[in-house]
Amino acid sequence: MTKILVLITLLSLTSCFKTAEEIRREKEIDQQLTQSNQTIASLNEQIAQLKMAITSTSGKLEEINYSQNQEESETQKTLVANLLQINEQLKVLMEENKLQKEQISALSKELESQKEFIKKVTSTLKGINSSGGNSSRSKGSLLKQAHKAFEKNKQKEARDLYNRVLAEEKINNAQKNHVYFNLGLLDYWNKRYDEALVYFSKIYTKYPRSSLSPRALLYIARSFKKSKKLEEAKATYSEVMSNYPKSKQATYAKKELSEL
Repeated sequence: MTKILVLITLLSLTSCFKTAEEIRREKEIDQQLTQSNQTIASLNEQIAQLKMAITSTSGKLEEINYSQNQEESETQKTLVANLLQINEQLKVLMEENKLQKEQISALSKELESQKEFIKKVTSTLKGINSSGGNSSRSKGSLLKQAHKAFEKNKQKEARDLYNRVLAEEKINNAQKNHVYFNLGLLDYWNKRYDEALVYFSKIYTKYPRSSLSPRALLYIARSFKKSKKLEEAKATYSEVMSNYPKSKQATYAKKELSEL
């Protein structure tokens, strides 16, 4: 009996010891679990922070890429615009070059024509000189013939005769101005305004005190007006009024200027 009691007592003590051991182990496990949970929580927090950093970095990269794309797009647009502008300027230059070539060609043809005319005039003058000028004396002077043809509106004949008179170089300055003025009128009437400007300008620039100068200057203004060079026309009309205020040409200039 006594043995049985001792055995039961030992079993009870052994059972108590196991329970205490289990409690200790459970505490250790709980501590380990708590530490693990804390570690996991810390790791999760670090992971979350890393994710936020990655997201932020990705956003910045996207912004940078967007900005770069925008800058590249703007640069491309600017380059395209510059190229278009250069092409337009090139077209304008090519047109101007073409126009200049045409003008040079026209001037060359006109120069050749003038050379041929001068040859004819020279040949005619030689014939007149060799015959003693009897024909000219019988019909009056060459200048009178030119004026007569001009008055009868025989424009081609008048032009040819006036050019022959200039080629002879036997007239005085007043007569020469008269010839220049009539040649200018012939060109003006035939809408050759650039040629008319040359003749009228010779009178005004060389002989500004000539009686024909106010009229020549007025026709210079009118030639500019006909050529659509309105600023030059306005300036010339003003010059007529300023330089010849008491002339009737100044009155015409004032009226025509007000109509521009």
